[in-house]
Amino acid sequence: MAKALPIIRKEIEQLLDNNISLSNREAVLGFTIDGETSKDLDDALWIEPKQSGTVVSVHISDVSAIIQPGSSLEANALSQVETRYLATKNKPMFPYELSEDKLSLLEDKLRLTVTIRITLDESANINNTSLHLTHLTSLKRFSYSTADATLHEPSSPFFQMLRYCELWAQKLAWKRQDVGAIGLSRVGGVNLDEEGRILPSQLYHSQQIIQEFMLLANTAVASLGEKHRLPLLYRNHTASAIAPKSKELIETLTTLGLPELVRQKLQSWLNPATYSPTVIGHFALALPAYTHFTSPIRRVADYVNHRILKSVFIEGKESPYTLEELKAIANHINSKRTQVKEQRDEHFREKRLNQTVHILRDKGKMENLSDKEFSQIVKDSLRVSKLDKIVPEAISRIEDGNIKPVDLYYLIFGDYNNLNNKELLKNRILDYLEEKQVEATQIIQIAGTTTQTTVEYIEKTTASGKFAFWSVLEGETTATPGIANNKQASKHQANYLLIEGVLDQSLVPPQFIDESALQDMNSQKNMVPTQTSDEPHFDREIEEIDFSEVPEEAHDSPIGYLHEALQKLKMKRPEYFYDQVGNDWLCRCQVHWLEELIIETEAIDGSKKNAKTNASLKAIAQLENFIEELK
Repeated sequence: MAKALPIIRKEIEQLLDNNISLSNREAVLGFTIDGETSKDLDDALWIEPKQSGTVVSVHISDVSAIIQPGSSLEANALSQVETRYLATKNKPMFPYELSEDKLSLLEDKLRLTVTIRITLDESANINNTSLHLTHLTSLKRFSYSTADATLHEPSSPFFQMLRYCELWAQKLAWKRQDVGAIGLSRVGGVNLDEEGRILPSQLYHSQQIIQEFMLLANTAVASLGEKHRLPLLYRNHTASAIAPKSKELIETLTTLGLPELVRQKLQSWLNPATYSPTVIGHFALALPAYTHFTSPIRRVADYVNHRILKSVFIEGKESPYTLEELKAIANHINSKRTQVKEQRDEHFREKRLNQTVHILRDKGKMENLSDKEFSQIVKDSLRVSKLDKIVPEAISRIEDGNIKPVDLYYLIFGDYNNLNNKELLKNRILDYLEEKQVEATQIIQIAGTTTQTTVEYIEKTTASGKFAFWSVLEGETTATPGIANNKQASKHQANYLLIEGVLDQSLVPPQFIDESALQDMNSQKNMVPTQTSDEPHFDREIEEIDFSEVPEEAHDSPIGYLHEALQKLKMKRPEYFYDQVGNDWLCRCQVHWLEELIIETEAIDGSKKNAKTNASLKAIAQLENFIEELK
């Protein structure tokens, strides 16, 4: 490479001095929309309304008119494959003097372009596609934020144009949704890229608009190539054998409710996209043919496709590449992209793990982590040690109600050096999930997805017609079922009980389930009965809490304190029973010792949680008295 640098420098100097004739090129209008810091501007856009549709013109930097075939610049681009964007800088496929200046569609600068002109009917179907040699002096360089702002500024000269773009982008998006595309869409509460991978941040509205037109241009080019049986570097994307059909897949992702679940499902269902001169189709975009054409400054595949399409459709010549040459280029690009991805993943993995080690050593750093950062630390801590050092901060976040289901999944199913740490978490996790049993279902879904195991349910009905479910994960379930008046609540409770069984190590094979619970009782553990109109009025007097008998350290977290106190005495966890009385909740707390009921307290409050807290405070007071009597 060192010897090639002087040659490349000489080629750049020649190109910068070279003036190419515009006599055979059409002058066109257009503007660019890119990221705030983007300098290598590949593409520009213009739309012209017609009586029954519109004409979309996507102007793309004519890189192949500047870069000579067989040159060192081309060889370097083919070797590097694409521009790499790093944290503080980028490594361009073509040198900065070209990628950020002579080739870039900068505002008010004359640039050589290739224009793909696409005629759409009123339903956004492609009626015609044509390619043209053009030259463009960009009228405006929009960032995503300034384009978004202009969409709300009627006084701007670009307001009507951007609104028109917005209208047609929406039509294109609706059309893609109708055929079941998940790529470049919002599915399951998250935004996906063209290969169905979760995007790390929200998109600007104008970013979504411009993506629709770039997708349109790439699709139109691929359709043109396929129609003429022309070998291009097509972008193929396939799904694994276990993936459902597109529309069923979308329905499944939409019901998952958690980005982590969506990510895991997509990872197991979708294969990486690859380049090939053979058309296979694009699963995520639900297209029979797709290619890359709109970014020749940043991707060598687009550059190669430009050479082919210009030669065949503009110059009327043969393709400059044989089929074997295209196969070799495609294989090289695929291999290089995989290699770069693995190196990048390894780099960030090592960086994250080093950060995790430092954070685990410093409690103060852990306390200041954002929700997202804490989730990553929980996950990464399993790779550098185990979960023990996470426990104090996890307990704090659980008690504050500031914990994600994915965090709880790792805390429940993860490994600990000291099992006492898992015991410290157990009661707090169960208390938290008892109030949010829908999250128990999300955690079990994460467990099933992570282990690629289907979560199954055993469904039965109680004597009074209520729903009873046992949740089965990896061939194990609970002895008792979740019981409720509707299916969903019963499933949530079954998953809560399953988590309790995981933590207690009390799961059993499905053949050992206890069906005696199907004989209804007046009150079921962890079950809230529905009040009926003929329910008797509750008028029993509930005694007040005597705080003088409750240790001061129990005031902040009575439920956790009671659990820990019983654990130290080698006694079972307390049992809580609930009844709804008018608009209030009655909670009854029971403590057993040697199968004998030794403590029973009641509390009533407008909040179920407060009723449980107060019943626990009373139980703590009675437990203190019980301990004194034992002495």
